[in-house]
Amino acid sequence: MKLRRTQKEKHKQFDFPAPMYFIAKLAHQFPSLANAMHRTESIYLRTRLKDYSVDRPIYVTGMARAGTTITLEMLSRYPNVATHRYLHMVLPYTPHFIQLVAKVLPLMKSPVERLHKDRMLVTRDSPEAVEEILWQRFFSSIVDESQSNILDSSTRHPKFEGFYREHIRKLLFDQNATRYAAKNNYNVSRMEYLQKLFPDVRFIIVVRNPFDHIASLAKQDMILRNLEYGDPRLLDWTKIIGHREFGSARICINLGSSETVDKIRKLWTSPETYVQGWAIYWNAVYAYVHDMLESNPNLADASIVFRYEDLCEFPEKTIDAIVQHVEIDSTSFRPIKDYYSSRLTKPTYYRTEYTEKEEHDILRETEETANRFGYSF
Repeated sequence: MKLRRTQKEKHKQFDFPAPMYFIAKLAHQFPSLANAMHRTESIYLRTRLKDYSVDRPIYVTGMARAGTTITLEMLSRYPNVATHRYLHMVLPYTPHFIQLVAKVLPLMKSPVERLHKDRMLVTRDSPEAVEEILWQRFFSSIVDESQSNILDSSTRHPKFEGFYREHIRKLLFDQNATRYAAKNNYNVSRMEYLQKLFPDVRFIIVVRNPFDHIASLAKQDMILRNLEYGDPRLLDWTKIIGHREFGSARICINLGSSETVDKIRKLWTSPETYVQGWAIYWNAVYAYVHDMLESNPNLADASIVFRYEDLCEFPEKTIDAIVQHVEIDSTSFRPIKDYYSSRLTKPTYYRTEYTEKEEHDILRETEETANRFGYSF
């Protein structure tokens, strides 16, 4: 497979200032310190948090590079929706305190293209997937590929659950919002547990044509590996923040089959079978999602599934469906819908050239599951 850029880089590359990296590393290495900071902030905000509760939280999920980021970005523009932001990566345990510090520091205020090199510009206030730091703090086993990473309705973790609810309330208070929205690709394995925690939860699940999706996954994996050579901190940083879909720190979500994970791992080691590995992984994730929704009516009712291609080709119709599902006022959301409807397009910044074998591998490994989501090859 060959990936070729079709446009030149136009924006400064995203980078966290070194002090922010070392602060995040300190909190990661000393969990007791992070817990103490969380408790201190909670005591400080105690009276002000009383008026905030977690109402119909919104979770955007699916594999990386499916369109989850742009979906979260749309929702974050709605005034009543609170999200994690880039600045929260440094100290997610104290979202209010880090926001106060950011107000007096001129860091990361100018838009730059994010590391993914996918035309998306970010600042410290851009919405981002941050909560995986918290999940890995309380559930250390979820980064272990040798065992199932599924958290279902039988999962119970009182310490995490108390912390997590209070953490969301802090974000709601800090952003003067009534709804919480999060993007986390790993949450495909935790939907039942999240519905147990929040019975009124709303899930947004994004799926993408496997041929285009796998090309995007492979492109991002290549970009991150190249960046790791130039910045030794990057590998460590991806582990700290839990963004481990690509690069040397990449891990698979074990959805109940260690045999499948082992097979994917072996295929990824060879250029001749690398694409096939991604195809099997795509199929494992989305077959699991489809089976879950078929077997769990309550989860199906709480979920909306849309194809990334439909978001790009029929943005108004697709956005209307999303807004209706998550129960946001469509009239007040209209300016946001109009803004994105006029800008959403399919990626044109790279071109994929699969070999005949790679095309055959993708078709063989994904066709059945892709058909279940309305794709026809």
